[in-house]
Amino acid sequence: MRQENVKLIVAYAVVLGIAYLALGVAELALGIHHLLLSNENVSLAGIVPADILGGFASLVIGATFLVSASVLRGARESWGYIIAGLFLSAVYGVLYMLIVGADGLNTWLSYVAGEGDWTWDWLTSGTAGPGLLRPEIWLFLASLPLAYLTLRALKQFHVVS
Repeated sequence: MRQENVKLIVAYAVVLGIAYLALGVAELALGIHHLLLSNENVSLAGIVPADILGGFASLVIGATFLVSASVLRGARESWGYIIAGLFLSAVYGVLYMLIVGADGLNTWLSYVAGEGDWTWDWLTSGTAGPGLLRPEIWLFLASLPLAYLTLRALKQFHVVS
């Protein structure tokens, strides 16, 4: 494998790690602010919700991606950090997509039962906070090219068939 490809993969993982860390710090800080100081549900720009546990999960994913930088020193076992970060990102992103889908199903069932009018508000608000605008969903989608690049690189190492 060419060193330029490894550098690209590691740079991509580090950028994702920094994004997840920033998101985690913001969610955690907003969550603590909401818990201790405010009765209102606060958010940052209407997109980053106050979420202590979500912030902690984002911090873990970000730290996992950042530790993968040791791949540049030739530590082959550090590829596992990239893969673990990708799995965590996928689980977390898909979970929030399922929550948005459940909100949509709930809205549709309420409409069919005659309990309310059909609206598209469930796409941008609901039990997941900002719905499809939730940053974890977009960071998961942003991690998909890294998954492709990583699998392609590991095939060249004959780790994955």
